[in-house]
Amino acid sequence: MSRKVRAALFVLGAAVFSYLVARIGAGRLAHDAAQTGWLIVPIVSLYALVYACSALAWQLTMKSDPRKPSFLHTYTTLVSAGAINFLTPLVNMGGEPYRIAALTPYLGTRRAAGSVIVHRMLHSLAYVLVWLTALGLGFVMLPRGTAPTVVVVLTATVLAGLIALLLFGHRSGVLERLLDWMNKVPVVRRLAAVLEPRRALLVELDRHITDFYHRHPRRFVQAVGLEYLSRCIFMVELVLIAASLGVHLGYLRAFAIGGLEALLGNVLFFVPFELGAREGSYYVLFGLFGLDPQLGVYTSIVSRLRDFTWIAVGLALIWKK
Repeated sequence: MSRKVRAALFVLGAAVFSYLVARIGAGRLAHDAAQTGWLIVPIVSLYALVYACSALAWQLTMKSDPRKPSFLHTYTTLVSAGAINFLTPLVNMGGEPYRIAALTPYLGTRRAAGSVIVHRMLHSLAYVLVWLTALGLGFVMLPRGTAPTVVVVLTATVLAGLIALLLFGHRSGVLERLLDWMNKVPVVRRLAAVLEPRRALLVELDRHITDFYHRHPRRFVQAVGLEYLSRCIFMVELVLIAASLGVHLGYLRAFAIGGLEALLGNVLFFVPFELGAREGSYYVLFGLFGLDPQLGVYTSIVSRLRDFTWIAVGLALIWKK
């Protein structure tokens, strides 16, 4: 990736980062960090383990390539891409082209794209499993009046369908089929016409996806397990934030709240930077689980402190590379 592109990404990211800090208020962030006390260190540091698990999962998709990048390069690229994703309003996908560009010198463009797509699908599959786990915990832990059986069953059914779709994509490929479907739909037919000259590329990317599933099923399971583990580690953050105020949250309850908030966050994907959506979700969920809803607002603010710290790290790594 050229230095000009890196500089442009850094400037754009820094501008959005400054806007977010100004929007929330530097004073409020500093106050909440001080109120959290020394626990702010493990809260922020915990995300290093989250990224490490995800980076290991990503490396598994490249294990057969003799020129695969080092773990350190994979890790720093993932952190930088995470910062770009957060600073990309609405789609949260700006980091994927960056990841492809970072791997291209090692694997070539097509193999790099295949690896990023496979890892993204693995990441999504693990997230759906986390949502299902959170739904199960919520169904057991919430009062029956706040978690109607029909809502839980319908939501779980939809998520099970998503798992089936993701597994189908890994087993049979999905990109060429998606292009064929787009050619039949009037609304997106023009976009399909633009992509049609690249059908051969999509076929090759499909092959990369299916090869990983069929040739390396053990790695596939390990990669999904690592991505799931990364979210399990992340849930400890909620326990630590509550502990900083002297509240015993408990890991299972934290997992249920964190997993359901992540599910709501994806439903409200159209809210730029999750401004207000995260705070509202935590406010409601903490209340449903019998806790002070204000603790949910405090949790969301402290989690943004963690976000801002890792965004800053990611932007610094983009500039350094």
